[in-house]
Amino acid sequence: METQKIVTEAKMLGKFSLTVDGKTISCQKHRPTLVWLLLEILIYTRRSPLSVEELMKVLWDRSSGSSDPMNALKNLVYRTRDLLQESFGEEGSRFILFYGDTYCWNPTLETHTDIDRFNRLCKTIEDAKSSSERIQLCAETIHLYAGAFLDGTENSQWVTATRKELEDRFAQCIAAHCEAMEQQNRAENLPEFCLENLKKAPLNIKLHRLTLFCYLKAERYAEALSHYNSTTSLFFQEKGVDVAPELRDLYRLITKNFRHAQMDISFVREELQEAADIQNAYFCDFEAFRNLYRVEARACARSHESATIVLLTLAMADGSVPEDGSIIREQNVLKSATISSLRGGDMVTAYSDTQFLILLPQANMKNAEKAVRRIITNYHKVCRNKDLRILYKFLPVEVPNTADFRKPAEDAAVGEGDLS
Repeated sequence: METQKIVTEAKMLGKFSLTVDGKTISCQKHRPTLVWLLLEILIYTRRSPLSVEELMKVLWDRSSGSSDPMNALKNLVYRTRDLLQESFGEEGSRFILFYGDTYCWNPTLETHTDIDRFNRLCKTIEDAKSSSERIQLCAETIHLYAGAFLDGTENSQWVTATRKELEDRFAQCIAAHCEAMEQQNRAENLPEFCLENLKKAPLNIKLHRLTLFCYLKAERYAEALSHYNSTTSLFFQEKGVDVAPELRDLYRLITKNFRHAQMDISFVREELQEAADIQNAYFCDFEAFRNLYRVEARACARSHESATIVLLTLAMADGSVPEDGSIIREQNVLKSATISSLRGGDMVTAYSDTQFLILLPQANMKNAEKAVRRIITNYHKVCRNKDLRILYKFLPVEVPNTADFRKPAEDAAVGEGDLS
């Protein structure tokens, strides 16, 4: 008698779930544990399994890796099999095999995933023969993309690359839908359509470009400018990245058309002011920081008050620069600690992947050192990684050397330190 094939269905876009014979299990936590992460990776790579070395690299970054990764992986596989057996019975323990010198998802299982269907639909959209067919296919694909792949996992470069690949396909689908709608003269609500789908991929620059383009096509220039400003701020705040160069061509089109409209000064003021209450330091890109520094230098020359610039550096215990992508969490923690530890009138920018610049108006070097110690104390309340330390240097702001500005008598000594 032929054994009935076991059918498994996995949802991997957005919140993960696995269904076998009508029973569904899912991770209830915001950040997936390693058990759930291993399960998702094995299912996703079932047709081309990762080697044991690749699996360990995906599961553990350098800063949080195990001292004995091979045994840690064996233990993790044991716990994952235990979860599957507890959920789906004895046969669940055989869903993960050790085959070909690596761990893999059992190839005898009939496994279906939303990612497989998503990729097939993306390919079908390219071959659509009419705009109506393309709109229908795009709608189905967009609905299927419920969120990011392995959302909540940030340390793995493999996860990040795979997530970006799928997210870019989603953005291409949105673009295909907009193009098809325009062909049918149904483009009036495309900016709102893009904004709604940006909720699923808020940091996809291609989707933001498309949104700006749709605003331009609809001649909604004020809204286009507002979205440009919110987009650049979002990327600075979340990733410390300046995306202005990637949007410069669209920004020029916006401002070229925007200037033709007469603007009321109250609207201009509303555009200039911050939306949120000011409680912490102001975070901006380096170009804005440089301009603010020059303004502060002029103010110091007029008032003869001190101001200080500080450079914070996140380094390994031996003073070396951390590898790219290995300390993303620590970078974000230092950024958050820096912004929250300073005054509303202080300014912060990301100088590099591991460095932050701070401008402290009306603060001498003694005050600056107190501020730095506050930052480091707050940083270590959240991050206790013994492999990292924070280096710092500070200097007084140098005022313009012109006939109109007299340099105040400020000690020009350099302050620096190392607090682990």
